Amino acid sequence: MADAPVTWLAIREDQKAFEDQQLRALRAAFPDLAEASPAQLGIFFHYCKASGLDPFGRQIYMIKRKSRGEVRWTIQTGIDGYRLIARRAADRAGQSIAYEDFVWYDADGGEHTVWLRDEPPAACRVVVWRGDSRFPAVAHWREYAPKVWDYEAQEYKLGGLWPQMPASQLSKVAEALALRRACPADLSGLHVDEEMHAADAAESRERVQAAAVQLRNGKTEQKDEPQRNGETPGPGDVVEGEVLETGGGKEAPGTSAAQDAETPPPADPRAELERVRREVQQLAGSLGMGFDTVNERCFDDFGVSYQDAGADQLRALLDTLQPDDGGHGDDASAEADPTAGPPPARRRASAKKATARKTTAKKTTARKSTAKAPEARKSSGAKATTSSAQ
Repeated sequence: MADAPVTWLAIREDQKAFEDQQLRALRAAFPDLAEASPAQLGIFFHYCKASGLDPFGRQIYMIKRKSRGEVRWTIQTGIDGYRLIARRAADRAGQSIAYEDFVWYDADGGEHTVWLRDEPPAACRVVVWRGDSRFPAVAHWREYAPKVWDYEAQEYKLGGLWPQMPASQLSKVAEALALRRACPADLSGLHVDEEMHAADAAESRERVQAAAVQLRNGKTEQKDEPQRNGETPGPGDVVEGEVLETGGGKEAPGTSAAQDAETPPPADPRAELERVRREVQQLAGSLGMGFDTVNERCFDDFGVSYQDAGADQLRALLDTLQPDDGGHGDDASAEADPTAGPPPARRRASAKKATARKTTAKKTTARKSTAKAPEARKSSGAKATTSSAQ
């Protein structure tokens, strides 16, 4: 009888690395893997072979994470994959694998075999038996429950399924800890999703706090700079290479096409990102904006927080944060010199500023029409007087 057909995505027993067609399928299913190096992909393949899990069936996957400017890759699976690996390891050793009853604990240390309270449990204990050996593990709520920033409520809240199923989520973490103790050779270095939720939330909090500190420091430096120099920057001064206003009353964008053509792009993208961040911090400090306000503007415009925004997004944010001219900028120049061309347009303008400019333009047109009406009446009276004299 012929062997059952095998798809071209299946990992063979004699295979030692991902093949080209497998890599193309993985990168199509998980676009972040396009940034993984060959060494990192080799580690991922090793875990796939060692665990016997199928990456194309989403039983095991490699997740990219950013922490303090560095990219890290984590091999993860679900709790079902963990159970399957442990069962296979026990079968190979000719051993049984079993569980004792799960136990949840309240804040006072009381034990509960079933959690029926509305508030989340304080801890959960799971005991796994492999053969004649007993492997207990305890997961604490304060260590694994993830708290992420809620932009609408402006506070930290539980993320994922933890608010809806606190006892279930905590028990998965405790079970994974116990299974890893029971099968260290097969599960070492492999984590379940619920274990990494808290790590993701912690990294997110670090980015938010670091961005807030940078923004506050930029605001302080902006206030201290005039005191050190003994002068106050005027409206026509240049701050950090960005022209805020020219002598003609017309606005000159800080990142014009000519400046971009003259200044070569930096070799290090991270340095360019930090430079744009400093410009945002200095502008926000001069406008008296706090970090929360800038973060909300960035999230509303681009769908990402300030600390996750790229250099191009922060440049566009600079344009949206630029203050209006207060009646002495574009509209005033147009009224003083009707023949002057329109001022250079910004790359991105907020809806509120566009509406305000339209309203100002309408008022300017109305004033001009009112001014022309008496002149027309005077011209008519003069013509009538001339005709009578003739």
